[in-house]
Order: sequence, then structure tokens, then C-alpha cells
Amino acid sequence: MLGKINKILVACIFAFSLVLVCSVAMAASQSGQIVGTNVNMRTAPDTSSNVIKKISNSKVSILDKSSGWYKISFEGDTGWVNGDYIKALSTAGTINANGVNFRAGASTESKIIDTLNNGKNVVILDTQAGWHKVKVDSEEGYVSAQFVTASSASAKSSRSTTAVTVTESDSFSEVIEYAKKYVGVRYVSGGKSPKGFDCSGFVGFVYKHFGVSLNSSSSGMYSNGTKVSKSALKAGDILFFDASSRGKAGSIDHVGIYMGGDKFIHASSTNNQVIIQKLSEYQGTYIGAKRVM
Repeated sequence: MLGKINKILVACIFAFSLVLVCSVAMAASQSGQIVGTNVNMRTAPDTSSNVIKKISNSKVSILDKSSGWYKISFEGDTGWVNGDYIKALSTAGTINANGVNFRAGASTESKIIDTLNNGKNVVILDTQAGWHKVKVDSEEGYVSAQFVTASSASAKSSRSTTAVTVTESDSFSEVIEYAKKYVGVRYVSGGKSPKGFDCSGFVGFVYKHFGVSLNSSSSGMYSNGTKVSKSALKAGDILFFDASSRGKAGSIDHVGIYMGGDKFIHASSTNNQVIIQKLSEYQGTYIGAKRVM
């Protein structure tokens, strides 16, 4: 008899645990919209982590946010997407307990604005580190995510719902972030790895990571991609220079990657390392640019 009671108790505890886990999962979710095509969903919030799948212009569930990346759930998979490619959507939510603290910041140390009770309707604006940023009536603040149940429908909000336009520079942000990881790596003639790069070796290495194969030499790379005028430069375009004869002869002997804002990243023999510099400083040696993605 006692054995049967124990089994029943274990079964009840297990069932309750499942309900609790599902409730917390429901509470932690927020809607988001992927903006762009073939956006990488990765195993970790880092461009060097493995790609789980590619997502195009789809609605996803946001689980968390960290250092400019969103942890999402999509079609049964969970992973991370760069914040440049996702728009957090306002989502209807309901407070699921009494006496819940509505705070000025995402911390238990933050000032308490008010206390909210079970059934209070809120609008979820963002999710970060176990906290929801919510709008209650006309005021914005933070509530621990475990005390908010998100509904499946998006809520109406006073915030603008203007569609996000994905520009070509947005699509190259991962390329730029990946390239920046190697700033400071030493210059080595003929180098094509993080042990040492020359200019073409660096550009080729960066783009190879994103599945783009380029010719091996600086001049050879000019045969890749589509020509771009200087006035139409976008982040991620490959820049070509004639460093030896200061642009007069038109012989290409140096390459770099444009970052936007008059900056580019390249393996510099003069500075003996991968470095970020102003394009305007190379005005006299600039030959042209190509777009390869």
C-alpha cells in the first residue's frame, strides 16, 4: 500500500514539474521577425560558432538576448541570431502571480515602480537575461520573465511598427565583425591564416569563412565579383589599391575590406599587422572596388 502511495506521489511530482517547465518556457518567449534572407542561426552568440540553419523573413520566438545577439526558437531548433537581422515585436502578455515587482531596470536591485497582480495585461517590448521589458498602461519598466505569460498574438502598441528595410550593408555585418576579430594579427608575406596574413591572404581567409572563394592574389581578386563605384561603396566591398606606384600605373598590389564610414580593414605591411584605417588616407593609391556577395 505504501509503495503505491509513493508511486502516485512521484507521478504527481513529475507531472507538476512538466507543467512548471512548460509555464516557464511560455513565460520566457517573445515574438520576433527575421529581417533578411539566409540569416544564420548559430549554436552560440559568436560568428565563429556553427550554423544550425538559415532563416529567411520568418517569425520566431525570442528566448533571451546577450551582447547584441538573440537566442531564438524556430521550427523545433534553438540557437542564436545576430541582432542586426531580427526585429523584436511587441507581444501581449499577462502577469501570472500576485505582488509582482515592476522595476525601473532589469535587476532585483532596481527601483520598484509598482507591484502588479495576477491577470494584469502588459505589452512585452524586449527580453534580456531572464527579464521582460514591458509596457504597463503608459509606463515602461521591467518584470522577471517567470511572472509574465506571453500570448501567441502580437499586441497593439504605441511604438512604431514600420517595416525594417535590410540594406546591403546589413547583410555584410557578420563579415565585418568576423574580420575585426583578427585586428592585431601580424603581417606575414604569403600568410593566409591567423598565424600571419598578407593583404590578399587576409581578405581570402575572411570570405572563405562565409563560403566565398576568391582568387589568391590581390590583382587576381579584381576578377571576382561586380565592380562598384566609390560613391556606391557598402560595408563588405573589397577595396583595391596600387600602393607601390601611388595609383598612377593602375597595377593592383594591395586589398582590404570596406567597413563603412570611411574605414577599411586590411593586413598592412607598413604597420606589420591587421589594422583599421581611413580610406581617405589612401586616396592617392585607390584603384577601385568589387562586391562579391
